[in-house]
Amino acid sequence: MKAAELRQSILQAAVQGKLVPQDIHDEPASVLLERIRAEKARLVKEGKIKKEKPLLPIVEDEIPYDLPEGWIWCRLGELIQIAENNNIHKNLPENTLVNYVDIDAIDNKKYCIKDVKQIPVKSLSSRARRVLQKGFIVYSLVRPYLNNIAVVEDEKENYIGSTGFVVFKPIKIEINYFISFLLSPFVKTYYLSLLSGFNSPSVSQEDFLSTPFPLPPLAEQQRIVSKVNELMSLCDELEAAEQELDALESRFEEYLPKSILQAAVQGKLVPQDIHDEPASVLLERIRAEKARLVKEGEIKKEKPLPPISEDETPYDLPEGWVWCRLGDIIIQNIGGGTPSKQNLAYWNGNIPWASVKDLTGPILDNTRDCITELGLEESSSNLIPANSIIVCTRMGLGKIAINTIPVAINQDLRALIISRMNIDLRYIIAYYKTLSIRGEGTTVKGISIEELHNMLFPLPPLAEQQRIVAKVNELMALCEEIKAVKTKPIEQRDTSKVIDFPAVKQDEQLQLAARGEISKKSSTELMQAIDDMFAGDE
Repeated sequence: MKAAELRQSILQAAVQGKLVPQDIHDEPASVLLERIRAEKARLVKEGKIKKEKPLLPIVEDEIPYDLPEGWIWCRLGELIQIAENNNIHKNLPENTLVNYVDIDAIDNKKYCIKDVKQIPVKSLSSRARRVLQKGFIVYSLVRPYLNNIAVVEDEKENYIGSTGFVVFKPIKIEINYFISFLLSPFVKTYYLSLLSGFNSPSVSQEDFLSTPFPLPPLAEQQRIVSKVNELMSLCDELEAAEQELDALESRFEEYLPKSILQAAVQGKLVPQDIHDEPASVLLERIRAEKARLVKEGEIKKEKPLPPISEDETPYDLPEGWVWCRLGDIIIQNIGGGTPSKQNLAYWNGNIPWASVKDLTGPILDNTRDCITELGLEESSSNLIPANSIIVCTRMGLGKIAINTIPVAINQDLRALIISRMNIDLRYIIAYYKTLSIRGEGTTVKGISIEELHNMLFPLPPLAEQQRIVAKVNELMALCEEIKAVKTKPIEQRDTSKVIDFPAVKQDEQLQLAARGEISKKSSTELMQAIDDMFAGDE
């Protein structure tokens, strides 16, 4: 159960008499109700409040749940003093400044008024009528602000609220018990059922005054308020822990794939096999293949790459691996270009032409644009054979893919021809994704061919490359499953039902849990305790 749900369950338990134990020595609520009626009669007699229309007695069909001994059902309107209205447009000069609280001015987390605007009478709407006084409750009856609640904390001259509020003061009742009741799931559900109106659905003041109210003895109200405050403090801690956990989960989703790839290229993802051909032998075969192709005129002889110093290597490699430069395993590095967009004869042919926007994943199997044979011949673009590595060297730095079809490429891409007999291309993709590539340049940032070729590359035996790729694929699939589970909507618990909430159980465990100080054994016990606590909610 999340903290928000737990808060609602606490409030519901509070107004059902299930949060704290009853005390047979408490004065019954029926006696309290008589005192409240007597107090209202006195205020009417003294002219401090107007005499109200009598409310109908509560009938059995209206009672949503049974109350403990000593409690009583009554009408909410029996327990409060309604604030006066002030026709300010009639009673005040038009240039008089009014401290106005509009319907959206409630901070519903702190239960206070967050925005008081000073507005001249002539600029106020006819909604500005409710007189606000210190100690009165301001409660919104209008959607989308229904159930927003605040206590007026100070006195202001010409302090006026919107008629979207009902403004009142409880008589001889704990104000925070009253607030707990108005925030409870029962009240929220009840008022939603009473909404009427098309543009701004609202609950009428008459319906508000007729709301069934579970009145406990005054002493129990005080115990309830104390317990609610205590448990809400724990909910604050739990909510903070949830937010921290959400942040960790968010980072987990981001960093887990990166951690998998990092472990892969450090030789920590799969076990080594002493029977694998060492990477040093593999590297020699690649060098021999490149020398043969140079001799046959298939590729140009390259400038020798600088040797790798010990200071350059960021971590130690397992037995059988070897550090080399990316250029050591590249047979050929081919660039591209863009045929003139002005010449329609170059475009909409049957040759796929790739740009940065086509590199959306590890596989490049189609392109948005195609060029003609003429466009290929009369531009600097080149046709790249399938199963090459395509990398972005300017726009879209860090993007990389294996093309499964022959493609022409633009000037922002380079094609790396790799000996597939000696290197698993998918391992190169995995390694490249672990790099943080920062380009240089004033207009378009990029990396040069020399920088690309000089990149350090941890080369494993070919057989281990294949094991690494298989394990990476397996773990990345699990990452996607985790993400899917996390984003799956969770069925909401109905907190408006009557629930079993033992008043004096599990406090210590709840506090430990909220503070993250619970052991594995205690965690199991806590979950059982919570299951037991809310067994009646199933």
